[in-house]
Amino acid sequence: MTVTQSMAPSAEIRETVLELHRRMLAGESDAANDLISRDPALVFIGSAGEWVDDQATLRSGTQEPGEGLEPGPNPVGYANGDVGWFADQPTWIFADGTRAQMRMSAVLQREAVGWRVVHVHMSVAVPDNECVMLQRRWKHGIPAPS
Repeated sequence: MTVTQSMAPSAEIRETVLELHRRMLAGESDAANDLISRDPALVFIGSAGEWVDDQATLRSGTQEPGEGLEPGPNPVGYANGDVGWFADQPTWIFADGTRAQMRMSAVLQREAVGWRVVHVHMSVAVPDNECVMLQRRWKHGIPAPS
């Protein structure tokens, strides 16, 4: 069995994803898309049922300036060779100024042009018992209690 080296902190990965956040908040959709891989293995998963593995769909959206991710208090990036990961607890800022605390993890790969995001998973932290109740309401069309 071959033993691989351990993951090591990577400022490059951390800065790549933070730059993606900055471009999104600035409304620079095309520039943000430049930091996303064109690898066919790409998939973005969100907490509102999003599962995007199609390049055209992923790249078709636009960001309003001021809408997007604000980094959390301790974003981290790690790498081992040409693969790495990023984790953070960012805040999603909506166009109307409302905010949602998120959890985010991402996988990046080193490409000829630099580190590029190939996978993202974002979710809203909801306690399990509340999540089950919400899913039952959504699945069965039960309105929220008033």
